[in-house]
Amino acid sequence: MPGPRISERYKYLTVPQAAKRLGIHPAKLRRRLKDAIFPPPTYVNEHHLKFFDEDWVRKARSILANSFEGEIAVSNPGQRKMTNEKTKQ
Repeated sequence: MPGPRISERYKYLTVPQAAKRLGIHPAKLRRRLKDAIFPPPTYVNEHHLKFFDEDWVRKARSILANSFEGEIAVSNPGQRKMTNEKTKQ
């Protein structure tokens, strides 16, 4: 599978980069795009690679913040870290 062209790489974010900005796993981002929870990507190239701009990230953050998952992350940001520490013991 071909990678993004240089012009696409610097103008837009890829799926992994956008997912990292949102604080979610790339698979979760793909699933939410498929389920139309998030808006469609800003740009899809001829190889069907998805790209996102900063405006898209702001919209997705807003959707995420208003979701149940966003409420958990905001109300208890250390929850995931504490859970991982408990499983190590």
